[in-house]
Amino acid sequence: MKKKDTELDNKNKQIDNLIETQKQTQNLLDQQQRLALQDKKLLEEYKSEINDLKALKIPAEGGQAEQANSQSKEEVKALKFEIRALQEELNKQKIHSQEEREKLKAELTTPKKWYQFWK
Repeated sequence: MKKKDTELDNKNKQIDNLIETQKQTQNLLDQQQRLALQDKKLLEEYKSEINDLKALKIPAEGGQAEQANSQSKEEVKALKFEIRALQEELNKQKIHSQEEREKLKAELTTPKKWYQFWK
């Protein structure tokens, strides 16, 4: 009688284990299906975004190229003007610094009389 009881207990444990593994398998299958659905949604979103971007890019290419060229030309002109202005300012500063150096040299080389030291 004991042997039958132990065998029955073993069978019950095996059945419980099988039920548990079946539950785990079902959970994994559900997760896999959810992930596949998410992947499918993401792919469709990406495809629609790509199509939208292509639609925006195609008709505007000609206009954008001309606009970019005109903007770059205007920027180049503005930069050239700025460079010229900076070069002129630098030249003025060089001239002023040279004049100041000459004045200082002239002041230092002129002889001072002894009574001018107290002034």
